[in-house]
Amino acid sequence: MPRKPLTQIDIEKFRISFCKAAYELYMLKGYDAVTMRGTAKIVGCSAMMAYRYFEKKEDVFAALRTIHFDCLAETLEGVIDTLSTLEYMRNLAKAYAAFAHENPHAYRLLYMTPIDQFTTYPEAVRAQQRTQNVLFDASLRAVKSGSFQGDPVLLAHTLWASILGLVSLDLSKQLHQGLSFDTLFSAMLDHILGEN
Repeated sequence: MPRKPLTQIDIEKFRISFCKAAYELYMLKGYDAVTMRGTAKIVGCSAMMAYRYFEKKEDVFAALRTIHFDCLAETLEGVIDTLSTLEYMRNLAKAYAAFAHENPHAYRLLYMTPIDQFTTYPEAVRAQQRTQNVLFDASLRAVKSGSFQGDPVLLAHTLWASILGLVSLDLSKQLHQGLSFDTLFSAMLDHILGEN
């Protein structure tokens, strides 16, 4: 009897289940420990079946990056922007940092796991750009409103790189010079955006 063709719902359901298993394995053992065969075993299917849905491990991680970049974007898009533009940017920065601390494995996957997605995975690129657009749009508004002087692209990059750098140091337990993350984060925002 021929195999019943899979519906789009069937395909998506399996892909979500497989990604969830791969992410759990990633959280427990890291990127290198995740294999198609090992993930298939957790899901309870054959490796051959898994390859019907994902050609290789990188495809799975691109799907995971898409999921988590969209989650980060939703977090940033949920920040209330009725305050002054610089206060809004400050709150965006806080939301970025809070997401990283609440989801350290997702943060590491998004920003500390080297994966070349730009030539192969347009959905992952779209999701990442969605997060970037929030900060870049806020920077442009800050300059247009006169709240900040200078290049909005430079402002967005400086703020983004500063947040990611400090969060990365904190998550890797490298902040042991006597000042806490909260103290450094507040001072950093004051330096870039101006004091409250």
